[in-house]
Amino acid sequence: MGKASNFDSKMYVLDTNVLLHEPLAYLSFQEHQVVIPMTVLEELDHIKDRKHDVSRDARVAIRGLDGVLSQATPEQMLQGVALPRNKQGGSTGSLIIVNDHLFADSISGLPGNENDHRIINCAVHLQNQHSDKKVILVTKDINMRLKAKGAGLKYVEDYRTDQLIDDIDLLTSGYKKIEGDFWQHVGECNTEQHGRETVHHIPKDLIPDVFCNEYLLDDGDQFAARVKSYDGEHITIKDIGAERLMHQSAWGIKPKNIYQAMAIDALLDTSIELVILTGPAGCGKTGITASFFSIFVQTYLQTLFLLNKLSIYNRLRSNLSNMSLSVT
Repeated sequence: MGKASNFDSKMYVLDTNVLLHEPLAYLSFQEHQVVIPMTVLEELDHIKDRKHDVSRDARVAIRGLDGVLSQATPEQMLQGVALPRNKQGGSTGSLIIVNDHLFADSISGLPGNENDHRIINCAVHLQNQHSDKKVILVTKDINMRLKAKGAGLKYVEDYRTDQLIDDIDLLTSGYKKIEGDFWQHVGECNTEQHGRETVHHIPKDLIPDVFCNEYLLDDGDQFAARVKSYDGEHITIKDIGAERLMHQSAWGIKPKNIYQAMAIDALLDTSIELVILTGPAGCGKTGITASFFSIFVQTYLQTLFLLNKLSIYNRLRSNLSNMSLSVT
């Protein structure tokens, strides 16, 4: 039992990409030892002066580390400096800076001319030195995780502390699929026409857990609607139609399936202030949002340009109209 208790003590070696992904990631390991190899500090120093967004994250990480270690002596940095307390209470973890350049390449067998290899070499060295602890390399680089395993490191993990919801199934999909034909479940309902928009008022007990702006589909290929509002007795839905959803386009962007069609419809609706797109890789989230953002920026800049020209033109007309020409 005593050995298992000691092995519960963990030592996390952080890769550079973890701090670039979340500059204060070392604060997520409050009850354990966090190791920052010297190579990581060197990489952050090289990145901080680049003209990219990642440079800002590097500078934030460096300032955060300096805030923790600024008052520490070299001996304390090697032994471990206590991590700041988090909002939940006290911290028993510590932050350690390790000079990984002192370790021989033969420890892991990887050549030391690559930064990734030096970081892996550092983790393997700590694993051999602290056999009573669970030494874990944390990196978002898949290939680095594979190389670390091949070099003899027992524990390698991805950094997932930034995922606020552990079970992705808890997130709403943004739409509900009604079994069978939707209108057979509804029967008669009150329908109103507001210009080009058709809305229906259906009983609330048909869809008890509905929320605003949620899309409704059925097993057919004709029905599609979106929830406008609801109360204790009725749900007001906007009748869109699957065909209309699929045939809509925005600046040349056209949906490939009903899910992309719902996303585009939500993005085009100015009454919806925030749209969050979720889904697996390759489903079109990035393409749709990037295209919309690019078009928005172009339209905004063109509008500013036209307004500026119009302002100059109006000022010129005003000046000309106020001029008096005298001929003698």
